[in-house]
Amino acid sequence: MNAWDAELARRARPAPLLQSWAWGEVQARAGWRVHRLHLKSGLGTILVKGAGALAWGYAPRGPVPPEPVVLDELAGWARDRRLARLRLDPETGPELAPELERRGFRRVAQVQPPHTLIVPLGDQDSMLASFKPKWRYNIRLAERRGVQVRAGSDADELARQAAATAGREGISLPGSDYYSLLLDRLEWCRVYVAELDGEAIAAILVAVHDGRAYYLFGGSNGRHRDAMPNHALHWRAMRDARDAGCADYDLWGIPPPDARPDAAWAGIGRFKEGFGGRRVEYVGTWDLVLRPLPHRVAGLVEKGRERARRVRRLVNKS
Repeated sequence: MNAWDAELARRARPAPLLQSWAWGEVQARAGWRVHRLHLKSGLGTILVKGAGALAWGYAPRGPVPPEPVVLDELAGWARDRRLARLRLDPETGPELAPELERRGFRRVAQVQPPHTLIVPLGDQDSMLASFKPKWRYNIRLAERRGVQVRAGSDADELARQAAATAGREGISLPGSDYYSLLLDRLEWCRVYVAELDGEAIAAILVAVHDGRAYYLFGGSNGRHRDAMPNHALHWRAMRDARDAGCADYDLWGIPPPDARPDAAWAGIGRFKEGFGGRRVEYVGTWDLVLRPLPHRVAGLVEKGRERARRVRRLVNKS
């Protein structure tokens, strides 16, 4: 563990994956400028995008620790560098919201999942006992039907499976290059592929940091759903994470508890809830606008880029 991660672990357990040194390296190669700040009262990995007056910063799951004094120090750093805005989504609960509001932060659309389930890991019998009965049955059913799970670094297969899910759901997911970057830069990161009779039918990507495993990406081509490949994938990943010394497994995003049954991601949420675990709510994503005019201009530029990305996706589908 390098000095940065060691200091993160001293200030938060588990330390947020998205504030780790390796995650910063991933984002640096994805086009962000990375600043790792040793503040008086804490730490913060800040990702900066844009040039000149349009530059803005984002602290994913930061700062660490998520305390008012650290918020003040981080905001002071952003002002000194004349950023248009500072965005953050601290890894703490809604109780921080009043402190953010007092400092001029305003809630914005979520970047990281504000709700998740964290499943405790232990011996095989205790883990199975914590799952819903149907999930225990489906894990055994996958075994009986011959689903095989292989672990490795097959970014291309994950990209194929994720693209199939993205097409069905009308969403955008990364491609093979980004998955390869995660596999290359994160210390413990694996792709799990479920196969039936030699055919790949589903895949997930799981990373480990500071004693916690994170299910970050996944997808399936929709074939052989009755063989329960996704149950088999997570069951294998959970056991591997436990063997790697992890205490728990973050399912990385579920709908809020008051979501409608037909809301987006509701089905994915029900699937994840079958593994039990502790529901966690974070404070969410907040912006502090430091320079209003550049902030508005930067927002218009980003909207234009997003429209261009949507057009490219439509063209590629046609």
